[in-house]
Amino acid sequence: MLEVDKILQLKEEFILYKLKVAEGMFWLFNIKNGDSFRLNETSYYILSLFDGNRSIEKIKKCILDKYSDADSDVVLEDFEELIKRMKKKNIFKEIRGVNNGKKKGYKAQSGL
Repeated sequence: MLEVDKILQLKEEFILYKLKVAEGMFWLFNIKNGDSFRLNETSYYILSLFDGNRSIEKIKKCILDKYSDADSDVVLEDFEELIKRMKKKNIFKEIRGVNNGKKKGYKAQSGL
C-alpha cells in the first residue's frame, strides 16, 4: 500500500525525455550513470506528475481522471506496481508528507 500523503519527485539525476510522440519513444535517463529505461506513454505521463508539488493521492486522482474509461481498480493496480518498480530503482526523493505540519515558508506563531 502506498503512503498517499507523501510528496515525491524524481531525483535530480533522472530526467524524462519524449523523443517522438508518434513513435512512442519515451525514456527515463539517469544522467549520472547513463542508465536508461524505455517507457510507454502512460508510464511517462505518471512519472511526469511526480514534480514535488503533488501528493501521491493527488496523482492518483489525476490518473483516474485521465483514464476514466478504464476499470479504476486496474488503473490503480498498475499505478501502484509502477511506483513499486521505480522505488526499487531508487528514482524518487521524498519532499515531505502532506500532514507533517511543516511547509516551506511556514513559521510557527508564538502566543504572547
